[in-house]
Amino acid sequence: MVAQRWNPSPSLFRIIVLLFAATFGFNGCNDVSTAPAPAPAPASGPTVLTITTSSPINGTVKVPFNVTLAAAAGTPPFVWSIVGTNQSPGPGLKLTSATGVISGTPTIASITTQTYIVVDSTKPTAQTAEKALTISIAAPTQASMTAAGSITDAPQAPPTITPFTLPNGTVNVAYPNIQLEATGGIPPYTWSVAPALPNGLFLNLLGPGVISGTPLNPSHGPTTLTFTVMDSSEPTGQLSELTRTFTINAALTIDTGPPTGPPLPSGTVGHPYNALLSASGGTGPGTYRWSIVGNLLPAPGLQPLSSSGVLSGTPTTPRPLARTYRVQDSNGVAVTKSLTLTVNSALTIDTDDITLPLPAGIVGQPYSAALSASGGTGPGTYRWSLSAGSAALPNGLTLNPDGTMTGTPTTAGTSTPTVSAADAASTTVEKRLSITIN
Repeated sequence: MVAQRWNPSPSLFRIIVLLFAATFGFNGCNDVSTAPAPAPAPASGPTVLTITTSSPINGTVKVPFNVTLAAAAGTPPFVWSIVGTNQSPGPGLKLTSATGVISGTPTIASITTQTYIVVDSTKPTAQTAEKALTISIAAPTQASMTAAGSITDAPQAPPTITPFTLPNGTVNVAYPNIQLEATGGIPPYTWSVAPALPNGLFLNLLGPGVISGTPLNPSHGPTTLTFTVMDSSEPTGQLSELTRTFTINAALTIDTGPPTGPPLPSGTVGHPYNALLSASGGTGPGTYRWSIVGNLLPAPGLQPLSSSGVLSGTPTTPRPLARTYRVQDSNGVAVTKSLTLTVNSALTIDTDDITLPLPAGIVGQPYSAALSASGGTGPGTYRWSLSAGSAALPNGLTLNPDGTMTGTPTTAGTSTPTVSAADAASTTVEKRLSITIN
C-alpha cells in the first residue's frame, strides 16, 4: 500500500494555525530567552557626607544633657570636632570626638553657636562636612530642677566665686577679657563690682561675668575692687564676694625729646659721650627694652644702643643725626619716637699768637680784648678762665667768664698765661697765649 501525501488547502492551513495559537500561544514551544536580564536599579539615597542633626539643640541648666550628633552617607567610623580653638559646646558640656556625643550638665543659661565638622573613613580621600549648630540652654524651672533632683528640703549652699587673676592694664591698650565664674547656689547668676571699674572697662552683669574694654585713664596706684555674685534663690538671692587689686598704668611714653622732655644732649667730636633715654608709663621703669628701628648706630663712633637705653662712645663725625628710637614694656606694648643727636665739631680756641693774637697794651691805658673759640656747643655757651698752674695775667688785667680781658695795665712786660674754655657740655680746651704791655 502506498502512503499518500496530505496536502491541505490554504484556507484549512490558516484555520489550523489559528487554533494552535489559541491553545499554546506563539511561544508555544516554551523556548527560554538567553538575553541577559536588565541590571537592578541602583539604591536611592545620599552619597555625599552630610550632618543631619537639626538646630537649635535645647537643654536646661542643672539637667543632664546628652545628644548624639548624626551624619548621613559617608563611610564610618566618623570623627567629630568643632571648628576653631574653643572646643566646648557650651558651659558644662563636652564633645566626644569618636562618638559625636555632646554630654554634661549645663551650668549656666547660654546660647552657644559653633561650627561642627565630621570626617568619615572614605579611602583614599576622606569626606568632610560642616554645619553650624546652636545649643540653647534655658534657665532652670521649678519643675525641671525638681525632676533633676536639684531641689531638696535642705537650703541651697550660697554660690562661690572661682578665684581669678586680675592683671594690670595700660591706658589705650585693650584689656584681656577676664571670665568670672561661680559654682553652687542656683544659676543663673548676677554680677556686680564696687567701686566701679576704671573708665573704659566694663563688666557683663548677667550670665557669664566678663570684664572687657580699653582703659582710658591711669589709676595712679593700686585699685581694690570687690566682685559680688548673686544667685537666683527665692525669695532673696544668695551672695558671695571676692576682692582683687590691680593697677591701670599710664600710657607708655618716650619722655626724652620734645614735646614731653628735653632733647638728646649734643656731643662733640673726639670727646666721650654718654646719655640715658627716658620713658614712663606701661609696666614701669626697670621693665623697658630699648632699640633703634633698623638696628642702626646712634651716630658714627657711638656704640649700639643698649637695651637699658644708654648711648655711649666717642663721636667721630660732626653732624645732626635723626634716628627712630623704640621702647617696649614687659606686656609687649611698644612706642617709637624720632630723636636727633647733634655731634658738634671739636671745641677749639681760635685766638693764638700768629693768626689771631691778643693786642698789645700800654701802661696806664685801659685795655680790652676778647678771646675767640669755635665748635663744641657753640658761641654763647663758652665759659673762660685761667687754667690751673697758669702764669699770671699782666698786672691790672682780669679775664672775665665771657672771654673778655679788661683792665688798666700797671707794669710793662710780656706775660704767657694759659686760658681754658668750657662749653655747655663741660668739654674743655686750653691754650697758652702771649700778652705784651708796653
